[in-house]
Amino acid sequence: MSYKILIVEDEPDIVRLIQNRLDTDKFDVTVALDGAEALTCIAKNHYDVLILDIMLPQVDGLTLCENVRKRHKDSLILIISALDTLEQKEKAYLLGADDYIPKPFSPKLVALKIESLLKRRVEILNAPLPFYANIQHDAALKQFYIQGHPLMFTVSEYSIFKTLFETPKKVFSKEELSQILYNEDIGNIDKEGIGTHIYQIRKKIAVQSKDDIIKTIRNVGYTIYEC
Repeated sequence: MSYKILIVEDEPDIVRLIQNRLDTDKFDVTVALDGAEALTCIAKNHYDVLILDIMLPQVDGLTLCENVRKRHKDSLILIISALDTLEQKEKAYLLGADDYIPKPFSPKLVALKIESLLKRRVEILNAPLPFYANIQHDAALKQFYIQGHPLMFTVSEYSIFKTLFETPKKVFSKEELSQILYNEDIGNIDKEGIGTHIYQIRKKIAVQSKDDIIKTIRNVGYTIYEC
C-alpha cells in the first residue's frame, strides 16, 4: 500500500531533506512550494499525510491546516515551522494539526513521526467501539486525543477530564472536582471556576468532535456518558 503525502514548503532544500528520508516504495510524495498551489492540490486530492510550513507565500500553513481538516477528518497533519511558540502550537492543534515540529529539525524524526501517526491511525480505525472508543488517553504524557487529535488541556482541565474519563457515568459535583484539584496540589478552584473549566474543556472537545461527551446533570454535577 502506498500512502499519499503532500509536502507544502517554500524552501527546496528542506523539501529534499524530508523526501530523502521517505521510502519511495511506501510513499507517493507531492510537493507544493506555496499555499495557493497547496490549496489546488487539496481540492483535487485526498492525502494520508500533509506536512505544512506555517510561513508560506500567498496562503499560510494554518489556513491550509483548517481547510484540510474541514475536508478530510482522517488526514494526518504535521506542522514543521520556525515559529516555535506555545501560542502558535496551541493554534495549530486547535485547527486540527496532529503534531508540531520546530525548525531546525531532524529529517529522521519527521520520518519517524509520520510512521507513528500512520500506525496510530490504523489502530484507531481497527479498534473495537466501546462507548468512548474515540477518546484515547496517554497517561505517561498526560495527554488526551480524540480520533488521534490532541486535546490541548491545561493542567487543571486535564485533571478534571481524567477524573470523568476514568469513572464513566459517575456524576461528580463541582465540590468533588474542586476537592480533587486541591488534593492534587493544582489549586484552590471554587465552584464557579469548575464551571468555567468544564466550559473550556467542552469548547476544546468541540473542535475535534460533535459528540456531547460531558453531560450536565442539573443541580448535581457532571459525567461522561454513552455518546
